[in-house]
Amino acid sequence: MARKTKEVFVGLSNFQFGDYLGEPHYAAAAAHLPTWPKRGDFDVLLIHRCYGLVVCEVKAVGDNFKQLDLSQEEKDSIIRVKLAKAVSQLDRAEDMLSHVVSDLAPGLRIAKTIAVPNLTRLQVENALSGDDLIEDLRRCLGTTDSGSISGHLLCSDCLSDPETPCDISEDVLNEFKNWWQRRVAGPGADSHMTSDVYMTLVSRFCGPPTTVNVLCTAPPRRCVRTLGRAVSLTGECYTSQITLLPYQFDLINSAPPKVILAGPPGTGKSVVLQLMATVWLRRGSDVYIMSTCDSSRASCAMLHHLLEQTAKVTSDQLHLLHYDLSTAGQMEAAVNNLAQAALARKGRLHVIADEAGPDVIRFEMFCNKLVTRTTELHLWAASCYHGHAPASWQQKYFTKALRSPPVVVREVVSHWRKTRDPHVDVYTSSGLPVPADGPPVMRVFHGGENHAESIGACTRCGRKVAKILRSLNVGDLGSPEVGADQVPSSSAVSDPPRLQYRDVLVLYTGDDGDYDGVLKGLSDGSVPLMVMMDGDIDDVAMARQDVVWAANGDRVRGLERKIIVCLGDDDFPLHIMSRCSSQLVVVSRWEQQNL
Repeated sequence: MARKTKEVFVGLSNFQFGDYLGEPHYAAAAAHLPTWPKRGDFDVLLIHRCYGLVVCEVKAVGDNFKQLDLSQEEKDSIIRVKLAKAVSQLDRAEDMLSHVVSDLAPGLRIAKTIAVPNLTRLQVENALSGDDLIEDLRRCLGTTDSGSISGHLLCSDCLSDPETPCDISEDVLNEFKNWWQRRVAGPGADSHMTSDVYMTLVSRFCGPPTTVNVLCTAPPRRCVRTLGRAVSLTGECYTSQITLLPYQFDLINSAPPKVILAGPPGTGKSVVLQLMATVWLRRGSDVYIMSTCDSSRASCAMLHHLLEQTAKVTSDQLHLLHYDLSTAGQMEAAVNNLAQAALARKGRLHVIADEAGPDVIRFEMFCNKLVTRTTELHLWAASCYHGHAPASWQQKYFTKALRSPPVVVREVVSHWRKTRDPHVDVYTSSGLPVPADGPPVMRVFHGGENHAESIGACTRCGRKVAKILRSLNVGDLGSPEVGADQVPSSSAVSDPPRLQYRDVLVLYTGDDGDYDGVLKGLSDGSVPLMVMMDGDIDDVAMARQDVVWAANGDRVRGLERKIIVCLGDDDFPLHIMSRCSSQLVVVSRWEQQNL
């Protein structure tokens, strides 16, 4: 509606009264402005350029009526109770808004409404028939209309199907416009809402003086005094916040059914898969996170864990599957099992496959088989190798590095130029400002006196890596950080989290036994080290134990850590170095560094 009618407004949801002008740093500047000490919140608040303020209270009443064995009288009673509560909340919201704009635009129009998206108008009318609550609703909503009060509520009749909320038909749009005209636009523009008033209101409610609480994994302000804390903070900057580029956002919005994402590691492929899966889950679809080979198990386990934490779904809605498509039997089992799942959902199937493989040919065969067994397949997959997409499927290329600091990206590109893998695209500039270039790469040079013949057998190199971890105070190794107790604690200033052992991954190519010496040197340096076995993949993916894990880099594709230690005699594969979100430590032969 806003696009078609060129409406101009700012919308806020779940906004707490106490957040308004509540930022401590701006307390002095806001002291002369009216504030509101009482508790409460706005479900939806619109600051409209023409019509003033619009506040909406949302009630989910009716969403579980089908599950509850209630009589009609009981349902009507619940509806009345919820609407009465909404009236009380709207009255409180109006009092708050009238007060906080009194210095700016006394008399500014405040339109109030109630949204009951799970009820039809008829259900509301039947529940209110003959009840005194109708008069309270008319007073609260400011209407003298003697007709049905339900026309002033935002009911399901005015909204799109909750199964497909983005599919807005012309009929739905027209119904919504009619409701908007009754509740908001009918009286015309409010003379109090001048351009200056509008901009001032937006700056007060949405600007820096107002506290905005956002779910995050770490406090937003940091006091950095040591290299270890700087390494930790850099890792937080690149992994604790989800960054999307416009074309990635557009892809999620357009949501084509079958997409293959390709591009070098750390370009946002897994993040896009996570967000697309979240969209499907919130629409009520079952989602299958499918590992297609050994090298994808860790990334799929992590993706499944993140969706469990963020999407808040039921246990029977999100599924984690493990197959190895390199064998014909496993491929057939995967196709058959997913086809059965689709059959139970009337042919609809939603599948996510991160680090898809094991190779282009096998994965393409799987996709083509699955298409023939489903009527409505939604499959999004990602791989650092391009060419996985079957004919007629969309393949999108992500090449802008988002998950590693520039210093790591430069090192990865340097090694990529040596190997020139034709199936992996090189990084391109994101064009975005970066929070930090990242700490310089730390190098341990293998060779010379007291070094074993190979890096894998060299305990001396292992002890040097342990010394580097001590210098970063990983796991509180060594003496306390200098100055750690010299800055007074404050709610506005806090330290980045100390580096823990779980923030470190030691990666290599080849067999685990080839690196016994260097790993022993690490352990001798008081580093709690464990070598990943088959049964440890989930533990490593979720970093459940505070230990340093060592693993073949192929087996932990898609995982990220603040510190990555690369071991090897040869050039490092792309997927090893690129797992680093802050401090890269490279152990290599001296002569290789001077090539």
